[in-house]
Amino acid sequence: MKVQVAGFEGPVAHATRAELHRRGHQVVDRDAEAVIFFPGTGTGASSPAASMEALARLAADPTVQRLVLRSHAYAYGSNPKNPGYMTESRLSLLPPAAEANRFLRLEEIAAAHPNHAAIRLTTVASVAEGDAFAVKLAAGAAVRIAGRNPNMQLIDVEDAAAALAAAVDSDATGIFNAAGSGVIPLQKAFRAANTRQFCVPDKLSLAELQYNWTVSSDRAERELGWKPKHSTVETLMKFLADKSSAKPALLKDRYDDWGLDVDYIKAWGTWFEFLRRVYWRIEVEGMEHVPEQGRALFVSNHRGFMPLDAVMHLWLTFRSTGRIPRFLITHTLLRTPFMMNFLTKLGGVVASQENATRLFDQEALVAIFPEGIRGTFTPYKQTHRLRDFTRSGFAEMAVLNQAPILPAAVIGHAEIFPIIGRINSSWVVKELGWPYLPIAPLFPIAPIPLPSKWHVRMLPVVPLQGLKPADAANARLMKEFGRYIQNIVQKNIDDMVSKRKHFLWGKVLDGKSVPAPAFTPRSQAAAREASV
Repeated sequence: MKVQVAGFEGPVAHATRAELHRRGHQVVDRDAEAVIFFPGTGTGASSPAASMEALARLAADPTVQRLVLRSHAYAYGSNPKNPGYMTESRLSLLPPAAEANRFLRLEEIAAAHPNHAAIRLTTVASVAEGDAFAVKLAAGAAVRIAGRNPNMQLIDVEDAAAALAAAVDSDATGIFNAAGSGVIPLQKAFRAANTRQFCVPDKLSLAELQYNWTVSSDRAERELGWKPKHSTVETLMKFLADKSSAKPALLKDRYDDWGLDVDYIKAWGTWFEFLRRVYWRIEVEGMEHVPEQGRALFVSNHRGFMPLDAVMHLWLTFRSTGRIPRFLITHTLLRTPFMMNFLTKLGGVVASQENATRLFDQEALVAIFPEGIRGTFTPYKQTHRLRDFTRSGFAEMAVLNQAPILPAAVIGHAEIFPIIGRINSSWVVKELGWPYLPIAPLFPIAPIPLPSKWHVRMLPVVPLQGLKPADAANARLMKEFGRYIQNIVQKNIDDMVSKRKHFLWGKVLDGKSVPAPAFTPRSQAAAREASV
């Protein structure tokens, strides 16, 4: 096939020509059957406006049988809502004024061609390609946002060229992501590059290095037959070979896809132990119910309007079993610098069914607070009455992934910040994602939690009792199963509250959890009666 490589002349364009030759194509400058277009970023003939005009002419040219656009994965935007490895169905969250919106406009232009493909490359490991992350890695010093350490991806120049050439050989149309497998935390990459880091406030414009925008290349592998030869870490090591001051020995072979750092958890161990033994004097029973291995969904009540109960659940489980519950968290917790860093290194993952499935595929212990943010902002006078569990979708999550449920009931954590009033504030809603500004003893004047005594009862694992993945689509059945789990937790909370004498001291746990009845869904019983 006659293929033209048009537009910006950079390392990927040169490597693409070599890859096309290797695949047996004839690379030409005119009268091409297929065109791979590289948009420019400079001025004059290579300006964004000129690139759009040139691409529009190609999209309207009837002699061009196949049009491939070199686009960019940053078209998704860097946003706390991004769940992790984004697929092509993910909508862009770029702000209207973002310069990267030009990639979306270019993709729209290319889509006018009936046989087009847009390849969204992640950061290319070449300074000459102009990607901000690569440029900073090559520099002696770089600026980053204090308290933020997003996961990043790299793609080798040859892998990028292979993805574009594979698109020429395919008839699949639409958008395709292309990235090296795996991720690298921003700070780890800078340290390996021996790039001196200067931290600046959150409000400065460093959007590309603020939140995750990692992408999944599964569609490219499935429909284009493309798979990267080099992982993100391997690509970084290759890139750093040309930097004499680099320290690639600091790199690990692999990093967690969402940012979990076990060494970080251990480093906080002394402080967590102080909270457990001295400050909150946590009384716990039933840790033997935590599965030693395999998938399970940890479910508990949630209070305190700060995720301190999740932190203590993690530490209790880790110190007793060595397992780390991967908490599914609301994206609003990632808006705040340092909090984002803290929670992601502890294993927090943006809540989504896709992320849950990926974690379960790794046989992880996934954790969720079904009450969500509504639970954390429960007024103190209602603190021992659970909010509706069924709105979280945890039952569907467990059944779809065939993960048994590990329930837990906790009292005492609501008293660390007992909510006795509220201030409605549009600023709080917009900036923090909270429904209101809570009024609690010492808060908001001094956000110091009270030293209440906690009582944690880990309950026996609840099997799925015959529920199959197909049952996850039965909304009524899943609501009943969710209520069933909620009732188990509620009855144990009631039992513990009835035995508690004071929120600052006393013993509550006695090794006797409230027995759970068998799950007998009314919807299934009604279906059986109707069939008789």
